Amino acid sequence: MQIKQDLVYKIIKMKKLQLAIFFFCAFLNSNAQTGIGTTTPNASAKLDVSSTDKGILIPRMTSAQRGFISFPANGLLVYQTDGVIGFYVNSGTSASPSWLRINTDWTKSGNDISFTTGNISTTGTLTGGSASTLSGFAANINSITTGTTYSLLSSDNGKIININVSGAFTLTVPSSLPVGFNCTVVQYGTGQISLATSGTTLRNRNSYTKSAGQFSIITIINMGSETYITSGEMSN
Repeated sequence: MQIKQDLVYKIIKMKKLQLAIFFFCAFLNSNAQTGIGTTTPNASAKLDVSSTDKGILIPRMTSAQRGFISFPANGLLVYQTDGVIGFYVNSGTSASPSWLRINTDWTKSGNDISFTTGNISTTGTLTGGSASTLSGFAANINSITTGTTYSLLSSDNGKIININVSGAFTLTVPSSLPVGFNCTVVQYGTGQISLATSGTTLRNRNSYTKSAGQFSIITIINMGSETYITSGEMSN
């Protein structure tokens, strides 16, 4: 009888030990790191993928497919294969996702950032303090040193048109220049500049159409409807 009791006691004790080991292993498993390609994952990582010849492939999809993701989590990362290609992360909420492209178009050095590819546009307002300045913008000059005529181009918008000739010169203001087009015309040479129109209307408070003389300056501004305001050192 005593032997049977001892045996039952041992069995119960063994079961308790097995149960304790089971829960201990379960605890370790719930707090351990998972390694892929390594048996010693980094202690700070829940998932440690190790390889010297392969990478991790993030889910790839089009912009439309990304839009069909139901309630994307904040921080969700995908790779977009169309439009502006690149990695996108949801910086918003699941209910109101805001996909932000992760890019290297901007280069940061200390407190300075620079951009060298494409154009920069904004729909908001650029603001700065009283000490803010723009620097590094050189004047864009279109120098004309030969010929007797020139017709303004859309690419002349914002430029200085430097006309350095010795004879009479005709500068034509054509139609279809963008609204807001403006340029500064300089009679740098001795040749007087005459403004001509081509499907446009020039307005000047004194009805002048020519430069006043060497080193005189004329401004031309497109106010829309092919109407241009001219001003500066002018005469007839």
